Amino acid sequence: MKDAAKLFPIALQELIEIGEKARKQREDRERAERGALPRETGACMQVACKEKQAKQLQLHLQTRI
Repeated sequence: MKDAAKLFPIALQELIEIGEKARKQREDRERAERGALPRETGACMQVACKEKQAKQLQLHLQTRI
């Protein structure tokens, strides 16, 4: 059980990273198909991405409790 307790957070983080990478690739493909909107450039996208990740993390932590 101790090994599982150590491995679970690592595996969870890897799955989250894989999911984020897949989501980003999907969004990039969709954006490439229609062209970038003015609000989807540079700093705006960075802020929006960080906010989205924070919301996803909060939701994930709430479901764990």
